[in-house]
Amino acid sequence: MDTIVVLTDLSPAAEQARRYAAQVAAPLGTRVALLHLSQELTLPGNATQTSAEVRRTLPDKLQALADNMLVPTTAEVLDGNFEDDMDTIIARYNPMLLVLGLTQANSYFEALLSNRALSLLRHCGCPIVLVPASAALTPPYRMVLAVDDEAFVVPQPAAGVLDELITTWAVSPTVVNTVSSAAKASIAALQQLQASGLLRGEQQLDYQQPVVSAPEEGILRVVAEQRANLLVMVTRRRSLLGQLFHRSVTARVLRSTTVPVLLLPCDDTPVAAKPKAADTYFVPLV
Repeated sequence: MDTIVVLTDLSPAAEQARRYAAQVAAPLGTRVALLHLSQELTLPGNATQTSAEVRRTLPDKLQALADNMLVPTTAEVLDGNFEDDMDTIIARYNPMLLVLGLTQANSYFEALLSNRALSLLRHCGCPIVLVPASAALTPPYRMVLAVDDEAFVVPQPAAGVLDELITTWAVSPTVVNTVSSAAKASIAALQQLQASGLLRGEQQLDYQQPVVSAPEEGILRVVAEQRANLLVMVTRRRSLLGQLFHRSVTARVLRSTTVPVLLLPCDDTPVAAKPKAADTYFVPLV
């Protein structure tokens, strides 16, 4: 059975991530593993327990959360540095998906990107879902896929995760590619998506190309207009480097999103992709 790993703590954002993971795991027939990286333990200013007391009671609290999940769930507290813990997680669970809570608080957000999501995308190649604390807990029936017009390929098993989500919920994705002027409108991004093999050849989809000065504005506008409940972003490995990432479109979207965001790591150097079905062309929705 496949596993969805939730990197969690006892915060409201983490609670929303746990609930979202359960919502997705049940139809997929997967189990969930709740993992607390204890070296990142922080206490609120009004905490009534010491750090030592919290650490002592943490395993029982985490197990209680696992027992209340609606899908088969295990719980584990990991001690050590982040890189070693991630090596342990990948080796032990081989997760199909990693899920983390996301809050727009600046200090937490920057730490999240620097210490967790950024490192995960760079090193393990596992797709990651970031769940805002305010996100509605609804399955991904309406999906927006944001792409640019450069060649890319999403390696397995990450590409397979997206395919499984689309198949399970019978999704017809909306593809969005932003341009800075109407004169730059083209189907180049759609052609690169087709060439990547990320979607099935017969997959129906809607293609939108809003004209905006800032790409994140166009992406989030389409998400709102489509009433989407999952945004998928293809994230290039070359951009996952410190300040370059923090200035990226992905980072700016994450600072403002109100829906879960699935980050798919992709290779910057494309390889020949085999079509997923006999049909050569996408069927656009009218």
